[in-house]
Amino acid sequence: MLLHQDVGFHNVTQLGPADGGGLYLQRFPDPVRSKLIPLGRMVSAESSGVELRFVTDSPNFCLAVSSRPSVLSPFETHLQDMSIFRGAFVHSHHRLDPGKINRINVVNIGNVEKFNEIEESHRTACGFSWRVWRILFGRYPAIYLGLDTYGAPRRPPLATEVPTRRWLAYGSSITHGGSATLHHGAYIYHAARIAGLDVLNQGLSGSCQCEAHMADYFAARSDWDIITLEIGVNLRPSTSPQEYFRRVSYMLEKLRQTHPNAPIVLLTIFPNATSADYTAGTNAVSTESECQFNAILREFVGGGAASNVYLIEGHELLDNFGDLSVDLIHPSDYGHARMGENLGLRLRRILDTTGPDPLCAA
Repeated sequence: MLLHQDVGFHNVTQLGPADGGGLYLQRFPDPVRSKLIPLGRMVSAESSGVELRFVTDSPNFCLAVSSRPSVLSPFETHLQDMSIFRGAFVHSHHRLDPGKINRINVVNIGNVEKFNEIEESHRTACGFSWRVWRILFGRYPAIYLGLDTYGAPRRPPLATEVPTRRWLAYGSSITHGGSATLHHGAYIYHAARIAGLDVLNQGLSGSCQCEAHMADYFAARSDWDIITLEIGVNLRPSTSPQEYFRRVSYMLEKLRQTHPNAPIVLLTIFPNATSADYTAGTNAVSTESECQFNAILREFVGGGAASNVYLIEGHELLDNFGDLSVDLIHPSDYGHARMGENLGLRLRRILDTTGPDPLCAA
């Protein structure tokens, strides 16, 4: 976690200077972003799943933030939503006005006394201490301008105040949070709460290409304990099965070299309008590629050769076709919630076999 002005910056790898002042909250460092396809360079600028985290005894604070318009506007509308949590507990929801300084006043008088009346075991939930303020951003480039705790000291959270295990979630727009009404309603956040994990959103809408440089980047990072790879749907139109096998092989090899004991979880493509079980056009390129890609992923866990590589079928997570949004590829809010529940329970079972740390109750 990056630290700046006694605040922790979760899921931020670089604090870049913003035009007009402030700091961009970047999920990917510039050397990685510069190697992505053009769409990837755009969507990687979004501060999806970025959080400001701090602890203060002040019952009140004022946060100054700004943002740029959605990078895909007007083709996709991503609302400029910002949510505030206290630990695992929702505090408030705010809509940012892009391009302007947004000053968010949090007046928390009285709430501290309410928490003090609750047993400690219930005040800490899903791995988060109730003392940790969490400011959650969504699918837009967010800019941090400052935090005023009115003279009271503040500090970043201690390791004991946040989940002990970190989950790197790499994938397409679905992992990125596509079609979730509120960003923290995306399936990875539901799953993280159930599994007691601290999730790092590394989704890349429309541009999850499983490139070698991305494999090298994830392998070099030391800030994750489990990784999920939702790879395939963005590669269907333009990638041969042979090239897909090569890319996945390289990524798994690099990850296993540097993280030999960390679970690596492959997710097959989630059901969608061109999946073989749902479409009448079974000869479509995307349908055929999807079947071939899923079969390739299954090969990597066959025979028990890769003891730390797991596979979860996409249809076991999105288990109701009616949980898709009208575009028939992105989950609706119902779908994200259901997928998160299914995945969270599966991740709990995987982690129970790799370590004794307590996990968040479902």
